[in-house]
Amino acid sequence: MSTVTDTRALEESDLDEVLDLLRASLGEPPLLHRTRELFRWKHVDNPFGRSITLVAVEDDRIVGLRAFMRWDLSTQGGQKLRCVRAVDTATHPDYQRRGIFRRLTEECVDVARADGIDMVFNTPNEKSKPGYLKMGWQEVGPIGALVRPSMHMLGKTRAHSLEPERYLRRPMPFAGRCSTSTGRGGA
Repeated sequence: MSTVTDTRALEESDLDEVLDLLRASLGEPPLLHRTRELFRWKHVDNPFGRSITLVAVEDDRIVGLRAFMRWDLSTQGGQKLRCVRAVDTATHPDYQRRGIFRRLTEECVDVARADGIDMVFNTPNEKSKPGYLKMGWQEVGPIGALVRPSMHMLGKTRAHSLEPERYLRRPMPFAGRCSTSTGRGGA
């Protein structure tokens, strides 16, 4: 069994191969199209900045992906926190159980630390949660969230990025009410 010989930052030319990796590792949810446009919207054109995104490579093949998506959060006192949320982790099924998840995650944490990020947070699913706990991450428990859209944020996004039908197979109309779940969600 060979080992991964390289990890590196994601490059634009990697997108198609990364999308294939995501499909092979995670499947394609019935309501979501894994497209270049959606990936770019989420990780490249994010109004908070480009995600920290690393890939694992073996024999010129991308076999792992790890992304930390940037978020700016505000405390009740108005202090801005530069954060990243651990999302989009994938290891090709042929390469699982070789430490790729751990290696990429730890390297992303190192990059975030060097970049002055204030906090890393996550909402792991039941499959990834044991790996995080094994790495020393701490479970905080259910948290609530209060989200208030900002007109300032809308000014930083392109108009087409607000059209969910571009990415969803069966978009649902907004019903006029929002709620948040305090249960554990998946990344």
